[in-house]
Amino acid sequence: MKKISIKRLFLPTFARMLIAVLIAAGATTTLLTIKPELSFWLRWLIILVFLFVLIYGIHRHTMASRLNWARSVARALDRIAQGNGSWRKEFGNDVAIDAFGSEIHDSLDRLNENVRVLRRERRQSRMVIDSMADGIIAINKKGRITICNPAAQKMCCVGEPLEVGMRLEDTQVHPEVTRLVYECLEGKCVLKSEVKLSGWPQKVISIYAAWYSEASSGADSVLVILHDLTDVRRHELNQKEFVANVSHELKTPITAVRTTAEALLAGAKNDEDFVDRFLNSIIAESDRLSVLIEDLLDIARRDSGITRTERSHCAMIDIINRAVRVILPQADQKDIQIDVDVPEDLIGYCDEAQAVQMVRNLIDNAVKYTSEGGRVSVSVSRQGSDITIKVADNGIGIPHGEVDRIFERFYRIDKARSRRLGGTGLGLAIVKDIVESHDGKISVETQLGKGSTFIVTLPAREQVTS
Repeated sequence: MKKISIKRLFLPTFARMLIAVLIAAGATTTLLTIKPELSFWLRWLIILVFLFVLIYGIHRHTMASRLNWARSVARALDRIAQGNGSWRKEFGNDVAIDAFGSEIHDSLDRLNENVRVLRRERRQSRMVIDSMADGIIAINKKGRITICNPAAQKMCCVGEPLEVGMRLEDTQVHPEVTRLVYECLEGKCVLKSEVKLSGWPQKVISIYAAWYSEASSGADSVLVILHDLTDVRRHELNQKEFVANVSHELKTPITAVRTTAEALLAGAKNDEDFVDRFLNSIIAESDRLSVLIEDLLDIARRDSGITRTERSHCAMIDIINRAVRVILPQADQKDIQIDVDVPEDLIGYCDEAQAVQMVRNLIDNAVKYTSEGGRVSVSVSRQGSDITIKVADNGIGIPHGEVDRIFERFYRIDKARSRRLGGTGLGLAIVKDIVESHDGKISVETQLGKGSTFIVTLPAREQVTS
């Protein structure tokens, strides 16, 4: 908008009026020479006209200055509202800054600073809401969304994205969310609910809806907070299953020992053949119970953080040989050959004791599920910056539908066979924990009836983080 110049606006008009007064004064002088008796009244008339012109000029000057000032203030306010800090450019040199103008400048300075602070706080609030893991939705009394973050979109809505201004009924949010919102608006209360979403894996979402009154307008609104409870509920389920499995696994050998002891007391102790067989059964069940308790304690120590992974440079051939020596008597009983292929100069970076336990469990699992006269091979190689350990067998293999579950605690493909062979169902779960504690990966290649290959990949050296 073009600036209004006070000089251009006021001086031409004032000059024209002054010239008119002078002409009138000259005409009056001429008239006085003709009619002297009119001199008194004409002099007063000239004075009044002159004062009128002077007052009008001053008033016009003042009004033009204030009008120009008001327009500059309005443009400055527009700049402040738009977040443009250069509002002072709207005030040129043509506008005098008096005491009133200084107060306006100070007020605009404070207003500009307040607007700047409010904009910064709004950006920070928006950033916090958008980065929250919980879903946030605010709905006013008309059922329109006033606040919504990306987490809410992922948790409870499919199809068209949620946007501010949309009616809740026009979105594809879960029906339970809609129900809680309108019940909160009607009852002015706080409601909670929990829903299970379809899909795999199934998600469990907690819904918290609270009524509140907007501070600016006093209108009723509802704040909805969505929290993903999937991991919590899965952990609770795993705990229940773990307790049930532990109870069952402990009960089985204890029951076997008790039954055998009762049989001996009932008279079987008088028969030497029965005594030897029953005593061997008690020893076998005691050994199984001891192994189970040891595995349970191992897992408990890992879960509580007592067992720490202390990595160092280790010779891989020593780790493999130590693991094989433990399982070799069991393999000899089934006439299973264990082949080892490890370069003698290959050095790994791992916790040696945990690495031995990991390889021992893998070999033990391979021997248990390989028929008599079978073969188990253990190989270690360097693949770039990683060490790859492979334990392969030509045993019964794993059904493809069971592969994803074999690392779960107490999970067995063939429960009867596993218990008969002395398995606890915890060996592969411990292997997975050890691999993950070394920042490694484990995978399985299997073919039903032809065998399985477990592949473990571990970093070959210390990882340097920047």
